[in-house]
Amino acid sequence: MNTQEIKKEKVYQRGRGGSDAQHKEDERLFHQLLVRHEEIERHTKKIESGIESITRIKSKDKELIEILQEHVLGMKKRFDANRAIRSWDPLFVELFDHRKELEMSWEILEDGIKVRLSSENKDLCELIKLHDETLHAFIEHGLRASKHESPYRFED
Repeated sequence: MNTQEIKKEKVYQRGRGGSDAQHKEDERLFHQLLVRHEEIERHTKKIESGIESITRIKSKDKELIEILQEHVLGMKKRFDANRAIRSWDPLFVELFDHRKELEMSWEILEDGIKVRLSSENKDLCELIKLHDETLHAFIEHGLRASKHESPYRFED
């Protein structure tokens, strides 16, 4: 049996995040990014305390640029409001549990967004780098990657 065919039951460790209007909007934005993943490029620079990334919309589609920017800022708002993200994914659970030790800054770009995610906690720095690897997989594989735990690694 192919290991990709084995489905692990999702166990929501911090609740399902909600079904209210804001949760539905967050899911809609994320889904659009996954569906249109081939229009996105992401470059990361590893720094001692985490990462700096630039994510751009290659197609320059203004609607998709806005979706990307709203998504990034929306995820920060979810963390700050104590609203879990992918609470079935152990990496996201760990980051969520230590969210007060994470620092995030961003700069809106004409065609995307620049983000710095860091922590003074060295263990969290490693998780930040795994999270970054997962985001790269979302861009590489779209919806296919979103169904798996992080970090998502595939052999095509």
